[in-house]
Amino acid sequence: MTVTLGRDLLFQLLREYGVSHVFGNPGTSELPFIDGFPKYADVEYVTALHEANAVGMAMGYARQADKPGVVILHVAPGLANGMGNLYNAYRAGIPLVVIAGQHHTRLLLEEPILAGDHVGQVRSMTKWAHEVRYAEELPLALHRAFKVAMTPPRGPVFLSLPYDISIAPAAVDRLAPPTRVASGFCAERAALEEIAKELLRAKRPLILAGDGVGDAGAHLELQRLAERIGAGVMSEGMPTRQNADNRHRCFLGTLPMNAGQIRRILSEYDLLFYVGVKAQAPVALYDNGGSFVKPGTTMLYLHDDPWEIGKNVAGGIGAWGALKASLAALADLITDCADFDQEQVRQRLREVEAKARARREQLEQALDADRQSGAITAKIVAAELAKLLPKDGKFTIVNEAVSNALPFIDHIHLWEPKQYTAGKGGGLGHGAAQAVGTAIADPERTVVSLLGDGTFLYYPQILYSAVKTNARVLFIVVNNRAYHVLKKGLKALGAPLGGDKLDCLDLDGPADLIRMAEAFGVPAERVTAVESLPGALKTGLQAQGPYFLDISVTT
Repeated sequence: MTVTLGRDLLFQLLREYGVSHVFGNPGTSELPFIDGFPKYADVEYVTALHEANAVGMAMGYARQADKPGVVILHVAPGLANGMGNLYNAYRAGIPLVVIAGQHHTRLLLEEPILAGDHVGQVRSMTKWAHEVRYAEELPLALHRAFKVAMTPPRGPVFLSLPYDISIAPAAVDRLAPPTRVASGFCAERAALEEIAKELLRAKRPLILAGDGVGDAGAHLELQRLAERIGAGVMSEGMPTRQNADNRHRCFLGTLPMNAGQIRRILSEYDLLFYVGVKAQAPVALYDNGGSFVKPGTTMLYLHDDPWEIGKNVAGGIGAWGALKASLAALADLITDCADFDQEQVRQRLREVEAKARARREQLEQALDADRQSGAITAKIVAAELAKLLPKDGKFTIVNEAVSNALPFIDHIHLWEPKQYTAGKGGGLGHGAAQAVGTAIADPERTVVSLLGDGTFLYYPQILYSAVKTNARVLFIVVNNRAYHVLKKGLKALGAPLGGDKLDCLDLDGPADLIRMAEAFGVPAERVTAVESLPGALKTGLQAQGPYFLDISVTT
């Protein structure tokens, strides 16, 4: 008879959850799992040459497949290599099950090489972290890991698994079916009624659409509510989902990542309704200007995570519930509200629509100005790319262009959540890997990875995984030959800083991105002229595997 080993229980759960791919960088302590893959032909192991890329691919896979992204990492230093993207997954609420192989339990006391406190390493960036101590607790630990990762608010979990436990006979031959937590509950009616009254009383309401909206597929319900009450909609700063149609008549743009600009924008409104917002402070630098929200602003919240309700501004009304069901219920309540004044709502809607049109006209004027210059800019790249993307909407933009990220949100029509993903925590080096994971999860989808030259150079080894899996990803490096976002940050900090030129912020040096891509087996070309751009983009989008464009842009 074949003996069921500890590691076999993981493969059983992968089948239960329909997980087809697991990501990792092979190392000694996780060899029992790697040895198991040939025995489970329905689960494929995807090799990364760096642990950060393994986590990044799992992020893209989880987002696109709506399943747990599973990563198997090496003992302590390997785990450390993956922690930057683990942090990004935690801040974005992406469900990952991260397993790190640990030393043999009887060797740990002697502090062997590579040993470390795995749980201590990742505790602050996971929903739950645990080191399995004996074979009998492995079945429950595995069940809990998958259940916790997939239960809203979703996020990464971590298991440290000594290799003697993974190869020991399992305590059970077969796991029980997974626990699935029903979480589509509607928020309390009384709270929604209060929110409805406040929305209708306001003179200038604004809805901030957070990534929770996109995660829940609640974008249509949110847009319906905005139309029903005559409110403008903005996407939260640093979005990692498309949380509303960016051509919708109520859409007013994306909240910037500048504290002063945030205050100016939010000060125009007497009511702010935070729906599924995960980045309430989307800034990296503090300007000593105080709260982003002016005193006296009415604050409303709807979220499936109570931690995010009333987190940074005291007062207000919060409703805790699943966003899709709660938004639908709220829209239905509006027309029954005693404060519902149809003419007032129609007037507000006219004003919002005019503001949205003016914004779109300003974007077109800025694009025309760039076209007149004759140089390649990020706006030009975005506009040309938009012409060539599938009209049926079956595409995903993975945006890590950093200082040039906003033009791709503004100039490409995006209308449903899976068309867009990015990074939430601010850690760099996730984008190219997320794109590969997205393509693995949905091979028929057109996937575009937007990168800065600096972000691509974090982990260029991802091209190895892209070639090995034949991932249909168009990698576009919007190359400004610098850490441009840091130059902007230095300028924002102001005097006494910024007096000297800092060579470390310039990347116009020895790295030849084309030769680098070709060394991994990825067809590549460099674009330096506007007239060459459409043809290069078309070639890349039609490629049947990975393709790489290094586009030189002016900033």
